[in-house]
Amino acid sequence: MKVLCVSDRVERQLHGPALRSYASGAEAVISCGDLPFDYLEYIVTLLGVPVYYVLGNHDPAPESGERPEGCIPLDGRVVDAGGVVLAGLSGSRLYSGGPNQYTERQMARRSLALSARIGGRALMGRPAPTAFVTHAPPFGLGDRKDPCHTGFRSFLRLIDRHRPPLWLHGHVHLYGPDPRRIWHRGSTEVVNVFGHRFVEL
Repeated sequence: MKVLCVSDRVERQLHGPALRSYASGAEAVISCGDLPFDYLEYIVTLLGVPVYYVLGNHDPAPESGERPEGCIPLDGRVVDAGGVVLAGLSGSRLYSGGPNQYTERQMARRSLALSARIGGRALMGRPAPTAFVTHAPPFGLGDRKDPCHTGFRSFLRLIDRHRPPLWLHGHVHLYGPDPRRIWHRGSTEVVNVFGHRFVEL
């Protein structure tokens, strides 16, 4: 499955009538957060494919009631997505007290709850996630040392336990002609989709 992944920055080629030809063949869209909801609504309307999303630290809090219409939330969920399975966790490290920010301990609890859902599915013979979708990166895999952009250690435990083929995140902005986007832990490929990126699931 060809998937268009987006995060953190509105891209010119994705916000106009050329989107249909540029993203030709994409069967789904995954947002890793910090994008205007009307941007996601534009993408889902123009492409007519499912848009799955997690929230970033600059997005409204879930309890605000604001959400991108026509899009499918992944936070804390395991979702069957047309032949692949997605699991998601919103948010970044706590650094300012804003929405969708968590301490390591809080995210560890959220990660354990998600892991339990995956384990429950396994007991029923349902497949494990093909990809985890988060806003923040796993600790030490493309994160930064400042308080806002440090990754979560609990994500490493999810990787080690469930060994997904792919982990998608945003949050860490990339600059320069050829920034490093891809990291590995065991058999899991960790990809920073800042801006946009096409992946195969």
